[in-house]
Parts: sequence; C-alpha cells; structure tokens
Amino acid sequence: MLHISNKISMRLALLLLSACIAIEGNSQTSANAKTVEVTYNKTSSIIFSSGIASVDRGSRDVLAQKAKGVNNVLQLKAGRINFKETNLTVITSDGKLHHFMVSYADRPRSFTVQVNDTGASEEGDVPMLFQTELTSSEMEQSAEEILNLPQRGAIRKTVHYDMKLSLHGIFIEGNVMFYHLRIANRSNIPFHTDMLRFYVKDKQNVKRTASQEISAIPLFVHGNADELKGETTEDMIVALEKFTIPDAKVLAIELLERKGGRHLKLLLKNRTIIRAQPVPDN
Repeated sequence: MLHISNKISMRLALLLLSACIAIEGNSQTSANAKTVEVTYNKTSSIIFSSGIASVDRGSRDVLAQKAKGVNNVLQLKAGRINFKETNLTVITSDGKLHHFMVSYADRPRSFTVQVNDTGASEEGDVPMLFQTELTSSEMEQSAEEILNLPQRGAIRKTVHYDMKLSLHGIFIEGNVMFYHLRIANRSNIPFHTDMLRFYVKDKQNVKRTASQEISAIPLFVHGNADELKGETTEDMIVALEKFTIPDAKVLAIELLERKGGRHLKLLLKNRTIIRAQPVPDN
C-alpha cells in the first residue's frame, strides 16, 4: 500500500510541475510579445531589420500594409475605433517570426517600433531597405505609354454608392507589372482616399481563423487619387513587382474612403494576371 501511495504522490507532483511550467511558459510568451498601439486616424509603423515576407493579422479590425517602395516597414492602422486587443504575426525574409499584441489607443504612446536582433523597441536605428527595379523615369515613361493606348473596356469593375473602381489592363516590362486603374466619382460628394491597397488573400475565408494576407507594395504610382471631386474620373497606373498567385488565392485591390463608407474592392484571379500584355513601345 505504501508503495502504491508513493507512486500516486509522485505522479501528482509531476502533473503539478508540468502545469507550473506550462503557465510560466505562457506568461513568458505574453510578456515577450511587444504591444503596438494603433489609432483610427493616424498610422503606426514597425521597422524590421529584414524584408517582410508575410503578415498574419488576428483580426480584420487592424489594417496592415508594407510601406510604398520599402521592403521592411509595416504600416498599421485601426479599422474601427475601440476594437478588442488582437495579435499580429510577421515573418521576415531572414526566416524569423515576430509576434505582437495590437491594441487600440486614442493617443498611442509611440508611432514607431523598431525590430532588430535584440528585440523590439521604440528606439534604435534600423535602416530602410528600398526596393530596386526599373528606375522611376523608366516606370513613368511606361505609364505614359499605357495611358496613350486607345481606350478599352474594363476587365473588372465594382460600383458602390456612385463610386466606380475598374481595371482596364495589366502590362509587364521586365520584372515589373503595371495595373491600369480608373476611379470614377459619379456623385456630387468629393471622395478623399484613405488607402489604396494591393494584397493576396484566400478566395474563401474560413470563420474563426486568422486572416492571412500578403501585401503587394507599389513600386511606383502614376496619377493622384487623394481627392476626387464630384463628377470626375482619374486614371492611375500602379507598378508592382512581377508575381503570380495560386488558384486558391486572389489579388485584392481595395480603395478605402477617409472618414466615409464608400469602400471599393476588386478581386482578381490568377488567370487574369497571367494575361498581362507587354508594355507598348510607342
């Protein structure tokens, strides 16, 4: 009997020790996760020491995109006011996984977090990693050549509250793809652009799973859609690094209105992207 009692006591002790280790491990994980505060009308940035490979948001309440023309800067914004705390996971090109807790704040304590080999902090000097493809002048020339083509119908279009976003062509030169977009405001109310986003996402989102997106950051933009007055149209050429996507994913082009609800989104399948035409040589 004494022998059995000792075995039971030993098992209970081992179970208790395992529980303590698990609790301590979870608390350490939470403690090591850097908290990033975001707000609705200002942008927060995380600067990594390596390029950003993928971004996984725990909630759609957080808007995330890579900074234009830079490989290692992630820009964050609140999709709505006072959302519940969520998480953000970023994988960088050096194979490291970075975990953050994201919370809402009317006035964030800091708008910049820098991540280096020693961890994440609000101080440091992490350099920017700029993208290099065609020169700006070469991309400008390609954009002008595309706009000088005869008018053609839309490949894809979406309309919402008298706002129209349409894709009129995809072109390629070297390792750069050019997307010809047209934004039309058919109302009398000016449209002020908050964000124009390109990102790859799953065709179908499974409920209660993390939202996985990979941002496609413009190398160059021709045209200005910051403000579209009533009854006006703006043509834009957006240059992206060459890519194709798996059949299970789509390229989303999203235009968000600042302090408004006229949000527009185009979804492109891979079969549309691979029909890209050479940039005309006029």
